[in-house]
Amino acid sequence: MSDTGKVALVTGGGQGLGRGIAIALSQAGFRVAILGRTLAKLEATALLCDGPCLPVACDLTDPDQVRSAFDRVVDGLGRLDVMVNNAASYAAFDLTESRDDQIVDVVTQSLIAPMFCARQAVIEMREIGGGDIVNISTQSVLTPQPTMIVYSAAKGGLDVFAQGLRNEFRGENIRVLTVQVGVVANSTLDTADPEGAAKYAAGLAKAGLEKAFVFPGSTPADIAAAIVHAVTAPRNTVIEDIVIRGFEGPESS
Repeated sequence: MSDTGKVALVTGGGQGLGRGIAIALSQAGFRVAILGRTLAKLEATALLCDGPCLPVACDLTDPDQVRSAFDRVVDGLGRLDVMVNNAASYAAFDLTESRDDQIVDVVTQSLIAPMFCARQAVIEMREIGGGDIVNISTQSVLTPQPTMIVYSAAKGGLDVFAQGLRNEFRGENIRVLTVQVGVVANSTLDTADPEGAAKYAAGLAKAGLEKAFVFPGSTPADIAAAIVHAVTAPRNTVIEDIVIRGFEGPESS
């Protein structure tokens, strides 16, 4: 593949929001790399991208696999300008009924794996004089929701990590964006874990929060558009935090 033009890497690019972000970045002129566990899903996303898209199967919770994947991206595409930490575990469960591995899995996928990826991204971005790291977070860090409190805690840790990245690498032209997302339209939670989704809805009702989370879901394309806007802003401008949710405007009525 050509080594000209900017390169963006998206984790969890095989479906849902990650797929939407990868497509939007390719439409904006980026050459794209997508990481995830299932190569077939990544290849399906690659077919939807406008330009070069490199799918790399990788277990993001394994630091050695993360290093290897980033090496493959830089070897194949020549550089790394943007890295989007999108992959996470959205498992919903009651804390007292949870298994040890469920708690570990959510924290590992939603906090530790993004740390592994950010570490490699900074190393590569230093080689070209800067770049953008985007962390996909959640509005539930502000109101942790029943059955999702481990996920919310992990994402809260990711938000603090983003602040630390800004401080640690200040002056190195590495911008760090946190995107707090609300409900995502056509979320994979309902289909991937219908029992967990039902528990989630019941937990909201029990806590009296069901009316606080009834706004429309944002589409992956809408969220991706905000990310493209931020990472293509002039380098003397930094957008550090975006909070995005669906809105019932004229087009949705």
